Amino acid sequence: MVKVDGGTSSRGQVGHGLFPCALAGIVMAYAWGYRGVTGATRGAMVAGAMLGMAVCLGSRRPDWHRRAAVAGLFGAIGWAWGGSFSYMEQTFYTVTDSFGDVLYGYACLFMLGGLWAGIGGGVLGLVFTLPRSHLQRFVPPFAALVLAFFAIDCLFTFSPDLRNLVDRFGAEHFHNAEIEPAIAVVLVNGLYALFRRRERAESLLFFAGGVAWWIGYLGLTKIGGLVIGPPFRLETWSGILGVLVVLIVYLKRQRNRAAMMLCLYGILGGGIAFALAVFVRHPVRVSWGPFAEWGGRMQWKIAEESFGCFMGIAIALGVLRLARGGLAPAAEDTPTKRLNVFAGFFMLVVVLWLNLSRAPATWIDRYHAVPTGPIAGLATMTWFTFGGLVLVALVIYGLYLYRHDALVIAPASTYGQGVALLLLVMWVTVIAAFVQMLPGARQNHFPLVDGTFITLAAIATAMLLSRAGSVAATTTSMTEGVSPSDARWNVGIRYGLVWASVPVLLLSITGLSLAMQDGPAGGARLRFGQDAYWREVLRVVGTWEVTGFTRTIGQDAPFSQEAEFRTLEFKSNRTVKLTRTTGEEVTEVHGWRHKDSLIWLEWNRFLPNSPERTAIPMTPKDGRLYIPWPPSGGTEGYWVLERKDK
Repeated sequence: MVKVDGGTSSRGQVGHGLFPCALAGIVMAYAWGYRGVTGATRGAMVAGAMLGMAVCLGSRRPDWHRRAAVAGLFGAIGWAWGGSFSYMEQTFYTVTDSFGDVLYGYACLFMLGGLWAGIGGGVLGLVFTLPRSHLQRFVPPFAALVLAFFAIDCLFTFSPDLRNLVDRFGAEHFHNAEIEPAIAVVLVNGLYALFRRRERAESLLFFAGGVAWWIGYLGLTKIGGLVIGPPFRLETWSGILGVLVVLIVYLKRQRNRAAMMLCLYGILGGGIAFALAVFVRHPVRVSWGPFAEWGGRMQWKIAEESFGCFMGIAIALGVLRLARGGLAPAAEDTPTKRLNVFAGFFMLVVVLWLNLSRAPATWIDRYHAVPTGPIAGLATMTWFTFGGLVLVALVIYGLYLYRHDALVIAPASTYGQGVALLLLVMWVTVIAAFVQMLPGARQNHFPLVDGTFITLAAIATAMLLSRAGSVAATTTSMTEGVSPSDARWNVGIRYGLVWASVPVLLLSITGLSLAMQDGPAGGARLRFGQDAYWREVLRVVGTWEVTGFTRTIGQDAPFSQEAEFRTLEFKSNRTVKLTRTTGEEVTEVHGWRHKDSLIWLEWNRFLPNSPERTAIPMTPKDGRLYIPWPPSGGTEGYWVLERKDK
């Protein structure tokens, strides 16, 4: 019997598992859909924060309600690690007509999902198992790291040439990885451990994660040559694998079996979630049967929201097991407000700033929906920055009042405070996603995406509000329970049986995917064989010389016309060096890329204000490269290029 104040069992407080699983699934479905709007690490932090708060608030445990904000902070940290993943190539493999390539695509997605949710679940598990004072010691080294990232971002903002130089260096030598964060983690936390003894163990954990990232990436990918989406996609999965290994070793050494269980649930559940999510969108992607009229609409949001839902349920099942097993309350051995305030600041200021700033940047650079020139002597983005700073000041003032129990709009209960924070993050991002994409509302999928966002957020809101009465009636709190190191938190045979079913699952969805198609879908890519797309892309790298101009691709007798350039050198960092007929070399203007099974010359790529900035689809054929001309459209013919460096 697990004792609580009043002498009743804590199992009566857990209730049915449907509500916490449904809440986590719906919240994460929206959050991961929103992550698709902003992308990368910044979007993953929003999703991790919302899931962390949701699993706490979905329980009937007051001790976990008190930690909702902290769970949001650690959830954001946990899910941020995988934000650098690239998985677009693997989804292209799943729509080919080759069984091996499709199976490979789903297997890679399983691995990536497992890495992502495994780290997230393990870090989140610390919230349920460690004393508050221990959790608080993670904050200073983490804050130092955030400040270092902020300094790097400011440096690149004021030195765009330096940013371009670093990006190209990473593209050419490190598989497109943004190496500066990986370097910063090692340097900042290594120095922090030297000079701050109090948080040395915590800073060394970050340090070990950074070192493991480099060992994993260098050992498996850079030196080992193991790549999953060649030739020019991010290959940071191997570095993230190193981080996951460090986290598992840390939990093992700490004998924290409860957090380890949540980590393992994340690995298996996240892997299944990602593979299943891409399969769920497959009928729409290939226009199968009743989905033929959809025209591919909503395919990515279907995958993203499905992934979020399945992953959220997997983590919720792990948390539910902790609750039903009577996990002992973690010690509240230090005042709660300090850590809660930092968590609120991180989510409401740092995370939201990173994500909301995408909106004006999108209006300016992508849609040209607002003035791009100076306004009253200041750049447009500067005015948006001023507005953001005003809102930041307001948030900081509100947190100050909360710290001193003077924030009149703050709910009295810890459950109410957690709900208020979650709803604030959720609805601010709903509105932000709408206004960010509004200039592009001519796209016919636009109202559908926002419709799902509003619906999911509304359902989650109703669920949280409906819970308030029953939570308020739960006045007991646990005083004893099962230690996080207890053997009952080992995953067990059922977990092993689910793992054993994974190959069957991957084979099944591969076969069903192929059955829905009549040949490869548009944009399909082969990973293996002589016709693999990456082999075709690599054939472009090198120097090509203009040999003539022709009206038709493949014409044997190109006619003479004065060329604007003599050679084009396509570099592995996806920049282009153009040599004019006068001998002048142009190196900071043009680029190239591979997209939708085509190779594109990005004319004037690095001149954002150029009216001639465009992407030109090139055609390789019979050892030649054909470039439609002129770039402005209305193709008059094709420049014919042949390799100069055979």
